[in-house]
Amino acid sequence: MKKLIVCLAIFAVVLSAVAQEKPDVSRFYGGVRVGFTASQISGDDLSGFHQVGASAGLFVNHAVNASGSLKLQLELDFTMKGSHSYTPPKHYEVDFYSLRLGYVEVPLLLEWAVGKWTMWGRPFQFELEVGPALGVVVFQREREATGVIVGRPPFRRFEFSGMAGLSFKIADHHSVNFRFSNSLIPVRIPTWVYGRVIKKQFNTLLTLSYCYQF
Repeated sequence: MKKLIVCLAIFAVVLSAVAQEKPDVSRFYGGVRVGFTASQISGDDLSGFHQVGASAGLFVNHAVNASGSLKLQLELDFTMKGSHSYTPPKHYEVDFYSLRLGYVEVPLLLEWAVGKWTMWGRPFQFELEVGPALGVVVFQREREATGVIVGRPPFRRFEFSGMAGLSFKIADHHSVNFRFSNSLIPVRIPTWVYGRVIKKQFNTLLTLSYCYQF
């Protein structure tokens, strides 16, 4: 947690510096993002994005061409992931499962402006994004109807994932972002399962965020 606070402080200093600059493709620009997540664990025999969480972070981007249509963006995000299942009671038994995971992630994304127009005197723009992300799990909690599940191996400390998304930019500072991400390597292998084929587990995540660029 102390490392996370230090990293956020460094990002805040960077953002306060770039926020004073005038728009220029030769400079770096920063911002903040906050949103909601819907997630599942691929390979746990449960389907559907039923685990709801939150995501928030800071970003810095820089144009890589003269027109500014291509940008590289570096982020520091805290993201909630996991899995959830609930079946109404039958014969006084409740089928309940909840997995909550918290990750600190560092995505590096290439953003491409694919369309820009003006409506009602305001500029609008679509941007595509794609890139990898490195994550570190900072907490995990797995529960069933009888309480916290113990004895299972922890999730791997590091996660390497791929991301793709679409942003709808409104004016110069505001945008709405939709993003899909999926682990590229397993985050856990359920070696405690018997009697069936062992399925490797991956995080699958949908994120809807509001972004403000200084």
